[in-house]
Amino acid sequence: MEEITKRILTQLGDTELVEKLLALPGADFNSLMLKVFQAQSDKVTPVEVVKAMQTNRFVVPSDVDPVAYHTLETEFLTTAHKLGIKPILLSPSAPFASSSAFGYVDQKNVVSALRGTEILSDPTNMLAIILAEKLKSMKADNTTPIHYCTTARVLRAQVFPNTGRHFAHFGLFGMVSSGKDKGSYRCEQELLFKQLTFYKELVIQRYKANLSIVLSKRRGYTDGEGFFKSMAELVARVLPDVPLSLNLVDQENNYYQGLNYNINMEKDGEIINIGDGGFVDWIQRMTNNKKERCLISGIGLDRLLLY
Repeated sequence: MEEITKRILTQLGDTELVEKLLALPGADFNSLMLKVFQAQSDKVTPVEVVKAMQTNRFVVPSDVDPVAYHTLETEFLTTAHKLGIKPILLSPSAPFASSSAFGYVDQKNVVSALRGTEILSDPTNMLAIILAEKLKSMKADNTTPIHYCTTARVLRAQVFPNTGRHFAHFGLFGMVSSGKDKGSYRCEQELLFKQLTFYKELVIQRYKANLSIVLSKRRGYTDGEGFFKSMAELVARVLPDVPLSLNLVDQENNYYQGLNYNINMEKDGEIINIGDGGFVDWIQRMTNNKKERCLISGIGLDRLLLY
């Protein structure tokens, strides 16, 4: 990317063009880019639109059965609503840098857009942003934990393996739980209990899926050992019949805090990772409140249908 940019700027005769554009006020930058894209679109013919349909991986339709897909969405959201997890219907766009601002996603792996937006790449980010806005504006109080969920088709720019089961866009069920620290990890236990109960009721009891869970230790808590032990005991208690593996390597990362869990499903002798979750500090950072606790998780809907 750097070499390509350098070559283009050299051809244009202005190696400082990027810095000059970045110095523009946001509204002026958007106006300029809108003019550029308008001029580009004026040159595109209907024949070229069809050609783009054949070559642009971002616009290729999915092989997933749409009836089965939307039925699965409805079942996930209906079950969540019954358990007190509020479904949210998201926009297909998100605020610009809504993933990269948290420091774990390169903006090159997101499809950026105009007017201060990007194409939705992760619904849990947006649910957390919505929750943070409501908490900051005092439209919501998470003294009693709040649980949001959604289904969305997301688009990501990184190159995926050519397996016939990986696409630039795919469906996700995302869940975000938010609460205030109560000491002794009671808030974290409440949040994790709610999410595990959902997966138990829907994926295990309703679909009879043969699941296993891998619980991995992450840094981020002062008493990492005590925190991880408390959460592992909760998982074993809520899901006593689900095989549980513990990864005790204390890993630092810029995503999960304390722990994360991976949900695997066995089908026809194959182990398939269908989702994951864990605690994050996103709402803490957005509200500047260290008492905030946030648990996210997601399930790949396409994976449930393609395998």
